[in-house]
Amino acid sequence: MIYKVQSIINGQPTFSFPMNLILSELEIGGALKILSPLEYHTDRQRAWYRGVAVPALAEQLALSIEEADHLLKAACGGDDILKREMIYVGKLSNGQPVCHERMTIVGVGKKNMSIFIDNILAEAVTHEWRIQPPEPELRRT
Repeated sequence: MIYKVQSIINGQPTFSFPMNLILSELEIGGALKILSPLEYHTDRQRAWYRGVAVPALAEQLALSIEEADHLLKAACGGDDILKREMIYVGKLSNGQPVCHERMTIVGVGKKNMSIFIDNILAEAVTHEWRIQPPEPELRRT
């Protein structure tokens, strides 16, 4: 779960939920992660992409999650907006490594994620994809 800091009083954060309820959700092996306001914003943008946009498109077009992810990134300006990462695939028979480059939303900033979300929503209207828009604040740059 993610809890947004509401205010800081006497150097202590306050949340919309009591701290004891937040801490009661911890499990052995779990962890807490502190996000800056920017990280919190982009984390929510990425969560919308992975949890709403991709699954909705996959379901509507009968695609796998991976296929829907690739389609959205290709159709919505991912080449210009998203980051690229190299992934190791294996080795050729001569021992040469085989790598593949792919687009990723990891590490993409608030401004570019906002542009990417706007592109997704524009393409959704054009192609009649049933993708619910995120909260308006996630589209601000």
